[in-house]
Amino acid sequence: MKRVLLLFLGTVFFLLVGQEVSFSTDFPWQKIDEGFEFKSLQVEGDPYQSLIKLKIFRISLDKFQVRVLDARAFGEVKLEIKELARKAQALAAINGGFFLPGFKPLGLLIVDGREVNPLRRADWGIFLIQDNIPRIIHTQEYLTDRNISQALQVGPRLVVNGREFQMKKQVARRSAVGITIKKKVILLNSEDTDVYAQDLARIFHLPESQGGLECSDALTLDGGPSAQMYADYKSLKIDIPGGWGVPNGIGVFKK
Repeated sequence: MKRVLLLFLGTVFFLLVGQEVSFSTDFPWQKIDEGFEFKSLQVEGDPYQSLIKLKIFRISLDKFQVRVLDARAFGEVKLEIKELARKAQALAAINGGFFLPGFKPLGLLIVDGREVNPLRRADWGIFLIQDNIPRIIHTQEYLTDRNISQALQVGPRLVVNGREFQMKKQVARRSAVGITIKKKVILLNSEDTDVYAQDLARIFHLPESQGGLECSDALTLDGGPSAQMYADYKSLKIDIPGGWGVPNGIGVFKK
């Protein structure tokens, strides 16, 4: 009798929830190279508010470099991320931060140890590489340090010290960057789906056993028509265009 009751309750729970969410074990990481992994992830159903399709790179900095890309280094104010990656000879890339009319970058940019755009006093985050260790900090925490090789200021932050932030109820095409608890860099694009920021924060902070990316920190990049991703490395070929060119991005390079 007890077993029948449990089965009945389980059936009722499934009907109430509607559709189970697929865990990350259903979408395994694909090893492209030692230190470079790729995942194509799709989730829908409670607790997520919409269908979500994601393309994700996971990069180890002991094997690869993650660097900020600046279109001005190639005599341009903006480039599609595909062209920016090709000009920089990056293996993969994603769009970067905000910009003003005329595609003037907005916020701190450090490229290969050189500041090419100043800090903006705003309630944003900063993704940076310091002593070959990736970090995401708040603008107020930033201190000039010659050991910072790369930095890009944007926002808002999605996950801080393993805690999912409460986000505004906004939906859009998304790009984002995260840092796993093992200090690997996550670069993410929502492909052809609009995503609620809260859902993205949840995916970043949940452990992999629960369908997440197990990140201690995560940060949104510029979204909407700016969101775009490119890769051309070994078996991995990705070209997710945006609605326009962008002034900067984040690229992946072999050490």
